[in-house]
Amino acid sequence: MFKHLPTLPTAGIPSLPLAGWLSALDHRSEHEILIGGTGHLLLHADEEEHIRTQLREEVLPRLFLKDAPVQACVLTGLAPGSDLLFAQVLSGWLLEHDIPFRIVGLLPVPPETLLDDWLHSLHAAGERVSPSQRMLQRRQIDITLASCETVVDLMPDSSTESDLYRRSFRQQQYRRLAACLAERSDILVAILRQQNPRKPGGTAEVVHWRRHPQRIPAEFCTTATPLTAAPGHRLIVIDPTVEYTPEKERTY
Repeated sequence: MFKHLPTLPTAGIPSLPLAGWLSALDHRSEHEILIGGTGHLLLHADEEEHIRTQLREEVLPRLFLKDAPVQACVLTGLAPGSDLLFAQVLSGWLLEHDIPFRIVGLLPVPPETLLDDWLHSLHAAGERVSPSQRMLQRRQIDITLASCETVVDLMPDSSTESDLYRRSFRQQQYRRLAACLAERSDILVAILRQQNPRKPGGTAEVVHWRRHPQRIPAEFCTTATPLTAAPGHRLIVIDPTVEYTPEKERTY
């Protein structure tokens, strides 16, 4: 995995290319639900708390009904911010409720590149990141990686380390991840602020592609032919700026 960066902490974690993982999906249990998470890289402390509460008190109890014969496969892009928070909250809740689950990491670029792009996003937003904060985020990526049953390597076979220095290449990789989540999740949870522009590979584009899968460019499609609908799939959008209250519960 990632031959161009052999020092990544993925030793011992089973890895599959995208094609291999897509083939393996055909043989999974009929009771398994693929639940993907996507969202903003930058979250403030109050937003993280709102997300945790909405997931634990509103969303997850509705998705996993008591005594239903179900198991979960958590799909995560492993980026700092919403990806790691979603994986952490969901896996913790599933453990508490004795629901079998596994975690699959969909890795568009190496972890260090994920971290660098997170830092760039924060700097662009005028946020300062201390060395200890950076180290904490890297540690959380490593912990989530170690909890993965499988890591799906979304990097093209022909890619090299030099490709990662090109913003256009990284953006293409994030769009590849977006298409995977939009097309392959049985349930997609998107952490998306109400006022958010649609950027290539961003959360708003994942949501747009989920609603309109036929608009996913052919080079990113994970199906033989572009989908025109996603029967049976569910999309749940959580606004991290909104505080949860029971009377505001929604029906999905």
